[in-house]
Amino acid sequence: MMKRQQSGAVKQESYILASLKTLKKEPSPKGMKSREIVRRAIEFDDPPRIPYYFLFHPNAADIGVAGPLEDASDSRGKRVKGETYVDKWGVTRKVTGRFWDHPIEYPLADLRNLSRYRFPDPLKGITWIKPLVQLGHLAGKYMIGWNSIGMYETMRSLMGFEELMMAPYTQPDGLRALLGRLTEMTIQLVDAYHRLGGVDGFLTAEDWGLQTTLQMNVRTFREFYRPSYQKIIDACHDRGMHFFWHNCGYIVDMFPDMIEMGVDVLQLDQPRLMGHQTLIDHLGGKICLWNTVDIQWCTSEKITDKDIIQEVAHMVRVYDVNRYGGGFIAKHYPQPWDIGLSPARQRLIYDAFMANGCRL
Repeated sequence: MMKRQQSGAVKQESYILASLKTLKKEPSPKGMKSREIVRRAIEFDDPPRIPYYFLFHPNAADIGVAGPLEDASDSRGKRVKGETYVDKWGVTRKVTGRFWDHPIEYPLADLRNLSRYRFPDPLKGITWIKPLVQLGHLAGKYMIGWNSIGMYETMRSLMGFEELMMAPYTQPDGLRALLGRLTEMTIQLVDAYHRLGGVDGFLTAEDWGLQTTLQMNVRTFREFYRPSYQKIIDACHDRGMHFFWHNCGYIVDMFPDMIEMGVDVLQLDQPRLMGHQTLIDHLGGKICLWNTVDIQWCTSEKITDKDIIQEVAHMVRVYDVNRYGGGFIAKHYPQPWDIGLSPARQRLIYDAFMANGCRL
């Protein structure tokens, strides 16, 4: 009998359960809640300690993350690794057994099909999270709305990476049209979070970097993509929400644009790729960093517990929240099973951060 492996959907259930466990009050000065500590860190307004987001081992967080819940009838969690299915965007994917499944067929590789393409409802499932947001506020959490549109990531899935890279030269009008539609959908989602009430920030996960450079020339980003991001960021700010951007890879060339556009928080899982000093030299006092211990580095068999403890101390020393009045939030990688981050190492990272600025 073929052994079934957990797919991303099943593991996402673990993520949701862990998120619920974080909805307890974290240590804060009298009269101050986690929400205020996070706000102060983001706005360089002298938080009393470094805020944090640890989903596992232990469950401890100043932040709660919520997003539109998928249809409960979705059966991806029961699929076997290697099977294929069609997602809500019409993209055919192969089950990897990890959090993300790989696209293998792309409905908009040819953007001449855009006029016939049916976009999913960007707000489906949004109202279901209202009780979670309310629970988070009762616990004093800073609540973040998850961007389920993910403009650039979705474009890669809809078009395929090669076609997307070529589109500025071969399909520029279609590329702008697709960007416009996804931007509109994203702003609809931002507005829905605002109407829901109690959502303090908006988090998107869109990776623009490779290991040594951007995926495209920064001039192409500025010509085609930056106007869309600017509209989304402005929509967040107009509604009193911070804009969080998970953006992994080597993205130094984007830093001036991110600062000018008004990005509030940059979330990195590979901060050693660019270097902690490089990050603070470019972003110190300008964009708050929400970083893990580098996931490519900390999972190596060569890295010892002592190395981890020294790395956390080094990160906190370089980011120097006392000098900048904030600007750093600590976290675990939220899918530890995908990178082989053991419970013992998760606890070690937590303890190291607590010993370096996260504890009152």
